[in-house]
Amino acid sequence: MPGIDINYFIRQANKLTEQIEKKKAELAEQSITGSAAELITVTAAGNGESVKSIKIEKKALEGGDVAMLEDMLVAAVNQAITNAITHRNAELAKISGGVKIPGIT
Repeated sequence: MPGIDINYFIRQANKLTEQIEKKKAELAEQSITGSAAELITVTAAGNGESVKSIKIEKKALEGGDVAMLEDMLVAAVNQAITNAITHRNAELAKISGGVKIPGIT
């Protein structure tokens, strides 16, 4: 078709992919937290792919209720990961204009 420059679209797609990959690398360095009852704080990578640290307040250990401590730990980890994934999706949507690109965003 005359007037359509396929190479332009390929360059734009490559540029978008580069921007997204750069943002993903930046997100991996960021820290997002989640907590449970202010007794356990979990810090996850901003991309939601790993947990960076877990802090447990001494007060959480006082009761000796291991099952409750385990539940709070799971809740804090899940919240940190959920917060990180939400943050990641919002940041990538800024680049892609909200369009979900399979395998990229």
